[in-house]
Amino acid sequence: MTIRNYNVTPQLPSNGLTVAEFFCGGGLMAVGLKAAGYDITFANDFDKRAAEAYAHNLGDYVICGDITSDGIQAQIPVADIFAGGPPCQDYSVAGTGEGEEGERGKLVWTYLGIIERKQPKAFVFENVKGLITKKHRHTFDALIKKFEEIGYNVSWRLINAWDYGVAQKRERVFIVGVRKDIGFAFEFPEPCAEDYRTQVLRDVIGDLPEPNTGVNGHVQTRATTVKRTEGVYNQRAYKADWSNPAKTVCTNRLDHAEIHPGPDELFYVNRGSWGEKLVKSVYGLGDVAPTVKAQNMPFPPGYPGHKDDAKSQNGSQPRRFTVRECLRIQSVPDTYVLPDSISLSAQYRIVGNGVASRVSYLIGVALAEQLNAALSQSLPEAA
Repeated sequence: MTIRNYNVTPQLPSNGLTVAEFFCGGGLMAVGLKAAGYDITFANDFDKRAAEAYAHNLGDYVICGDITSDGIQAQIPVADIFAGGPPCQDYSVAGTGEGEEGERGKLVWTYLGIIERKQPKAFVFENVKGLITKKHRHTFDALIKKFEEIGYNVSWRLINAWDYGVAQKRERVFIVGVRKDIGFAFEFPEPCAEDYRTQVLRDVIGDLPEPNTGVNGHVQTRATTVKRTEGVYNQRAYKADWSNPAKTVCTNRLDHAEIHPGPDELFYVNRGSWGEKLVKSVYGLGDVAPTVKAQNMPFPPGYPGHKDDAKSQNGSQPRRFTVRECLRIQSVPDTYVLPDSISLSAQYRIVGNGVASRVSYLIGVALAEQLNAALSQSLPEAA
């Protein structure tokens, strides 16, 4: 199979708007915004490895440091758009649960304070779904209210990346504010028919070679990276399915990472030999089904531990997705490369913490179109 040059964020002409980016990570959001035609003039992140990845792929204007410090804040330029996703671990269902009381959770207010002082024409705010759950909804509602009070028309939406041409069930909250004097509220782009839940793993990683070859050559993966206990995958490890999108890329803990589907033919090995109870939880390439959960199940055919020992037929072992595979699942083009100087664990963390590039691309395109249309009608003197 020919390896293609994967890119679902084609470069658009300049839209004449500038962006200052906060909590930029390795630049996955910036990939989409830059392709949408924005000129990114400032970026900041506390993680030196993320900043290194950003500089390598996007530009040396990224500043590594604490955004709460006066020194970093003094360097924030005037820009049309502020964009960023404050660290989400304190709001994540799988995180600390400390919310705005956590050290990272407080940064949502830091971001709001910067917007209040600098008054960009518009801002984009991204965070985890947990921010709108009952436990943290008071923080979310307070944020929306405060954004309105500091002079913005606010729109928000829970976006599933799978709806927008990404092969991943990744749900994130996006808040977009437009300064009230510009005179409109942002309308989120609706999924188009060719994008809406059409992309599955085969579409985005099916052409990639096995690890350590070709475009996967800069990544090392080992069977030992997928933890197992007595023939059963750990509680939160799932085996992916070629005919479905990935679950949310979550690679900070290896036992949370999805397991690569393996060669296509493995789905057909002894599919009916597991007994009636287990067959109900096994899906083939032609099925439409949720990703198979491996908890309390034997290894799938073709992997070590299966009673039919299909391993002897093909030599396959379970492995997590490679970094390049995770990048594609995050809709990041192949032109984005993580330097070898960044450790493998840090590479996974950079990808897992990023924004799906195609989602930021489509939001960016819509925001530029709506903002430029409003500005062309009546641009206030105060910019």
